[in-house]
Amino acid sequence: MIYYTNDDIQIRDIKDEDVVTLFAWWIDQEINRFDPRPIPHNSPSLLKECKTYCRMFSHEVMNKNKRLNRYRYFIITNTEDRPIGFINLFGFDKEKNQAEMGIVIGDRTYWRKGIAYKSCQIVLEYLFTEGGFQRIHIETSEKNKPARQLFHKLGFKFCEDYVDHGYTWTVMDKKKEPSS
Repeated sequence: MIYYTNDDIQIRDIKDEDVVTLFAWWIDQEINRFDPRPIPHNSPSLLKECKTYCRMFSHEVMNKNKRLNRYRYFIITNTEDRPIGFINLFGFDKEKNQAEMGIVIGDRTYWRKGIAYKSCQIVLEYLFTEGGFQRIHIETSEKNKPARQLFHKLGFKFCEDYVDHGYTWTVMDKKKEPSS
């Protein structure tokens, strides 16, 4: 399904062939500079990470039984349908109609061009109007100033800071606005 298209970008559902690009971004040190997760640094650790990522992708992102998927991806592409980033949802709470959101613009040529902001606006509108969500939240490293600024600009409010395994995380959320 295509959720949005204009002269610069398109937002669509994920495809099987996106796994290669997503994995390349998953192990990119610059893209993940605010993530405390260790990035593979040699062939054995890279192979192990690739196997783990592909297994997760098959079982939790692209599972034929949709109820078993723990992640939902909105792929951001250029006009030639080449992925430049994604927005993902996870940590679904069906009783409260909420989930956690993340975003990555993996193609550096699209950094600082407003793509993340525009894409998040579109996906949030879809989630609140068509998806039935009441609340979307993010958790990001306190050091990830760009993410905190982006979500603040999108209307997310600060909820709390917490420490986990020696890292401080900031939680922000946005709630569906009441219908008038």
